[in-house]
Amino acid sequence: MQLTPEQVGSVNLLLAAVQLAQKRGAFSLKEAHALQEAIDVLQPQTVTDEDLQQAEGDVPSSETTQTVSE
Repeated sequence: MQLTPEQVGSVNLLLAAVQLAQKRGAFSLKEAHALQEAIDVLQPQTVTDEDLQQAEGDVPSSETTQTVSE
């Protein structure tokens, strides 16, 4: 299924609205989890070196050799 640029923009707007509502506590934990899984399918998150350092307890970047593949 091919989406037009207008449809992609609409989906991105809906995703942003859901994420904002989620941050404001509009959903239960179970609902928030289900919505986040759906968002992850549509908009995969990119893992940065900074994210990895925070997850590993601020390990210097020279020691971070993990790569992320799609």
